[in-house]
Amino acid sequence: MIRKILVAAAALWATAFAVSCSSPAAESTAPATKTGAPAAAPVTPAMLEKGRGIYKTYCAPCHGESGRGDGPGAGVMKPPPRDHTDRTYMSKLTDDDLAKVIQMGGAIKGKPLMPGNPQIKGSELAALVAFTRSLSTGSGK
Repeated sequence: MIRKILVAAAALWATAFAVSCSSPAAESTAPATKTGAPAAAPVTPAMLEKGRGIYKTYCAPCHGESGRGDGPGAGVMKPPPRDHTDRTYMSKLTDDDLAKVIQMGGAIKGKPLMPGNPQIKGSELAALVAFTRSLSTGSGK
């Protein structure tokens, strides 16, 4: 009985999350690469803080605020959300790889439950990539 309730709650949450991900975001004026990722910019504390806020909104429900893949929605996901603190795995990904997964969803890396977030672009995407990267290097803490 409890499992049915959890599955129903997770389905409702996923639907609400998918709907919230489809709202238009403000356009950025940062130059973009072919994938929509902004041109490389130096990572600043302000950029990491901006990325932390975006991460908390879009990523933490599944990945957890610390990025360990232990967010409130993670328990019912198979496969589980990626652990962004895993330095070995994260070091294999380029910033462009991260940007593609954020925008196109986790299916391109074998994580089909992660929705795409095409509305995140420009300086917001750069900040989110920088913050996500910082979780595995300790530079954003």
